[in-house]
Amino acid sequence: MVDVSTINSAGTPETPNKTGPRQLGQDDFLKLLVTQLKSQDPLKPTDNAEFVSQLAQFSQLEQTAKQSQLLQKSLDAQSASLQFTLLPMVGRRISIDRPLVQLENGQGSMTYALEKNAARVQIAILDQRKQVIRTLAATDPQVGLNQARWDGKDSKGAAMTPGVYEYAVSAVDQQGASILAKGRAQLTVTGVRMEEGQPKLAVGALTVDPSEIVEVQ
Repeated sequence: MVDVSTINSAGTPETPNKTGPRQLGQDDFLKLLVTQLKSQDPLKPTDNAEFVSQLAQFSQLEQTAKQSQLLQKSLDAQSASLQFTLLPMVGRRISIDRPLVQLENGQGSMTYALEKNAARVQIAILDQRKQVIRTLAATDPQVGLNQARWDGKDSKGAAMTPGVYEYAVSAVDQQGASILAKGRAQLTVTGVRMEEGQPKLAVGALTVDPSEIVEVQ
């Protein structure tokens, strides 16, 4: 049998809203204390020691709430201060150890490090779906840092949209054995962005943690 009070205007039963347990706050504690005083037997008043103990708990709860508010304000102020500290980085070039290339004005520059001299190096540029849009062959790859240029076009000669792209480096020696290769990104900071309460550097849609920076130009 369905209770008519749980049927909506469309004639279908409604599911009652479920409410889970919640934590008692300062106001709840005070209401309980006042209710206890109103309900006590005048001939058997609450023990003084117990009453003082309850008041002490109430005072402690109030102090804890105030300390929590002050701590949150301090954290917010600290985050705001860090955000302003990062503002001078806007417009600067930074390097991070991630295989990314920033396409600006139809040009992109890629830096990669080789464990040793290589006979052949290929750089595959990927789109947002991780699909290869262009493969470049590096010239005269040497041990250490190397650079490669991208003209901003895909394999069909179409100009790609400006932004940050990922790339993958593969290198082999004269015997065809693989050589360790690591990509490094050189990016222009475009702004400061807050993420989960922490200030980060923005490079278009990309977010960079300041701790990732290995070089500033």
